[in-house]
Amino acid sequence: MLAIELIKHAIIGFIMAFLGLLSPGFLTLTTLNTAIDRGSKETVKFAIGAALPIFIQAHLALLGAEYLKNHPEVIRSFSKIAVFVFLIAGLFFLKQYLSRHQPVIKKPLIDIRNSLVYGIIISLINPLAIPFYFTYSTLLEYQGILKLSEPYVSVFVLSAMLGVFTILRIYANHASKILGKIQILARNFKLVLSLTMFVLAMISFFAVINLNK
Repeated sequence: MLAIELIKHAIIGFIMAFLGLLSPGFLTLTTLNTAIDRGSKETVKFAIGAALPIFIQAHLALLGAEYLKNHPEVIRSFSKIAVFVFLIAGLFFLKQYLSRHQPVIKKPLIDIRNSLVYGIIISLINPLAIPFYFTYSTLLEYQGILKLSEPYVSVFVLSAMLGVFTILRIYANHASKILGKIQILARNFKLVLSLTMFVLAMISFFAVINLNK
């Protein structure tokens, strides 16, 4: 019975993480951008780095579910941080797009060339990870599907990390095919990234407004 429950939690963790990143978003688009700029091998390192913080983020969301239920202001804080992060990311990619024809600066002020570290940082500053796992895990717990206790949480989290790595690798593997078929997107990819970040910032902003009602 224990083995069946652990397998169930592993499957749910993988599916939740996989589907959560299936649509274009902060992590997936950054992965696509990394694949284009740095190549496939470096994107593997990036994907591994991006998956590592999920261990902490998902654990906090699941084991701290009771605390978050009683302190909704924490979720509001994450939503406010999301607005800031997405705005900064949007401005960053917009600057890259506008300066694409300018001479390349050989030594930029900030250049995280270690793709593993880059993936970890990008994943850590993703402010929607904890609210995402908190919301859906709480819903599944309420329906009696998930158990928010050990060892179920650890199995869930490890599978979620695998799910994140898998979907990011799929994005990376198909980066050239996607942009090869969509020439307009390929030429203006930085602009697309920028606009996507601004849209996510707006969504997070309205989420803050709704949470304050």
